[in-house]
Amino acid sequence: MKGKFEISGRTAGQTGTSSTARDQTMDRFIEGTEAMTTMTVQIPERLKHALKQAALDRKTTVKALLIEMIEGHLAASK
Repeated sequence: MKGKFEISGRTAGQTGTSSTARDQTMDRFIEGTEAMTTMTVQIPERLKHALKQAALDRKTTVKALLIEMIEGHLAASK
């Protein structure tokens, strides 16, 4: 006989405590967001200042602006 289904993602034999990574994955799934990663790159100072200014002009963050620019470039290059 199969174990009872639970919305928390646990199977019948598991305890109430679960790993942090699995909890974060479940939270991202519920929120509809995708996992993020960190990339460290070096760019010229002039580009850093230009990015900050562009973000201020658009009333957004540098991170959001970079993601939008990268997604746009990748979509256009297909």
